[in-house]
Amino acid sequence: MLLNERAIRIAVIHTFIELNARKRNIERVSKAIERILQHDEHVKMIILPQMLNGIALYEGIVRKGVKVNGELIPGPTVEELININRKYAVTLLAGPILERRGSRLYRSAVFISNSEVKKVVRQVSVRGGVSGYNEIPYIDSVNLKVGVYIAEDIFYPDVALALSILNPNITVFFPHFVNDVAKQQLMAKARALESRSVTIIVGGIYTHRQEILAVVPTVVISEEGDDIERVDKMDERVVVLDINVRSRNNSMIIAERRRFLRVLKKLLQ
Repeated sequence: MLLNERAIRIAVIHTFIELNARKRNIERVSKAIERILQHDEHVKMIILPQMLNGIALYEGIVRKGVKVNGELIPGPTVEELININRKYAVTLLAGPILERRGSRLYRSAVFISNSEVKKVVRQVSVRGGVSGYNEIPYIDSVNLKVGVYIAEDIFYPDVALALSILNPNITVFFPHFVNDVAKQQLMAKARALESRSVTIIVGGIYTHRQEILAVVPTVVISEEGDDIERVDKMDERVVVLDINVRSRNNSMIIAERRRFLRVLKKLLQ
């Protein structure tokens, strides 16, 4: 398939994620990445589901025998993802895992390129035993600008304002699938309209000991808030899309953007 010179091709993996099964999860996504690149060498970034390490991110899915301890970043899971990145020379955005930093736990997504972690994006607005992190969830890479929503951040207006100002090429949302997923999808459409960027809700099929815990749709939403593609069944699929990365006009003048960012940083401190 031909690729527009101003576009970057992205693949999103919708697959099974098993609790307490890190090795199987990593092997499954590694094989999926290999198949993607054999079929289409133009794919430059692959987005992976949350909880690849098999550790529960949300209290509502904790079962007897399910691990809830966080791991370091970099740690075993991220090191294996770095190896995959090195082997296939493709950028990875891995959905959040439970990260431990000192005495705190975070829900943290990881952006990996050129055999190293380029950015760790942590959830900002959190309730319960997980901590929030005071940093705008935004990835500013050489070729692509990515806004990231993790769980309840989709409802947090300050995050939405920041991403609208920063004007990402694409926005990626990893939903809290114990909460009302339909309501989160509506908010994701609203955020797509606000930021005028294609928005991807990254889903998957989450299991524990052959019990289906959740089937979360993977949805691609246009800049106008319409569904471009939707995967909501219990099967493994790959969604491929081209993202235009040319400079995008924004109605705000530079001075106003800077002023809003200064205010926002104070709010997040």
